Amino acid sequence: MRLIAPFGFYGWGNIGDEATLQGFARLVARCDPSGTKWIGSRDPEHTAKAEPAFRYFKAQESGLRRWWANRRAQGAVFVGGTPIMDILGRWPLSEVVPLAIGQASRRTPVAFVGIGTERLHREESRRFITTELVPRVRHWSVRSPRDRDRLLACGVEDRRVTVAADLAWTLDASVDGDRQAPACLLPRAGELIVGVNVTNEQFVADRAPRIFEVLAQLLDRLVERFGARVVFFCNEIREEESFDKAASGRVIAQMRRPERAAILPNDYRTPGQMMGLIGKCQLAIGMRYHFCLFAAIQGVPFIAIKRSDKVVDLCEDLSWTYGVGLDQLEALHLEELAAELLSDPPRATSALRDRVAPMRERVWLNRISLDALRREQA
Repeated sequence: MRLIAPFGFYGWGNIGDEATLQGFARLVARCDPSGTKWIGSRDPEHTAKAEPAFRYFKAQESGLRRWWANRRAQGAVFVGGTPIMDILGRWPLSEVVPLAIGQASRRTPVAFVGIGTERLHREESRRFITTELVPRVRHWSVRSPRDRDRLLACGVEDRRVTVAADLAWTLDASVDGDRQAPACLLPRAGELIVGVNVTNEQFVADRAPRIFEVLAQLLDRLVERFGARVVFFCNEIREEESFDKAASGRVIAQMRRPERAAILPNDYRTPGQMMGLIGKCQLAIGMRYHFCLFAAIQGVPFIAIKRSDKVVDLCEDLSWTYGVGLDQLEALHLEELAAELLSDPPRATSALRDRVAPMRERVWLNRISLDALRREQA
């Protein structure tokens, strides 16, 4: 089946997004290998390197490639990510809704595949879902039961929603970081490497104004108690104030032992490269959904900072109790969670892998959204 994915959030600097793109390639290779798939991207050159299975067009521009994809497509898919949210403001719904309307106006059936949702905070957002998306979307496959519940609350029929899993669960554990590991990740005798991923979004600061101070206290405690070396990972490589590199610098600035911390070079890596580097850590502490997911696949025990609904959902899907909400951040409690995970690393890794296995099976249920589009062509 010929498909277009018009929501071009790929290639914008988020390595987790490219992981869902790779997962979508694995899904269609298994379930819908025939027909061309055109994908919107902010950076087609990068995304073509990350996943060569698709054809790409510039998401923010009109052009021949986009026109041809729209003309030839038999179905439109919104793949991965969290397109149903408004915690950042009007985006992404301000982009998603017009794209869905445009596809439906061409009589191209629309489905959402492997997506996340968040609680909506604006009446305008709920109206968009209820009046614009619900009548036009044939089927939704989502990452978790909570995603489904949020869609049902917006008027989506239960029969049109399938609980599957994030498409990145199709990825295998990686050793791709071994060949180009920077010095900060090279093992040294007697040292524990702690990988950390943090963000600096306004909605987080509003709920947890002391978050960088608390995380700095935690990391200093891990340095003193376990001889830890701290490496900050940037799963989102843009360098504006709200993103990972800037946030990492703010935590380091508040540490008593900043010489024990480093920021991984802020390169646009493939998911496999990033996962391979995370695999060099003995403990991970993360705020981003896919950083935690990468750690889980790599078998690296992690502490999730539940900055958003999606991270809460991930912990619930894995029955993973090593997570803390923004209103529960306290350095001593986080230290004890870390100590528990580090008290028996093989047991923690084994327990984590047992929880990952069902997600790697559930992810294939995303094919139901593709099946719904194929039925439209029958």
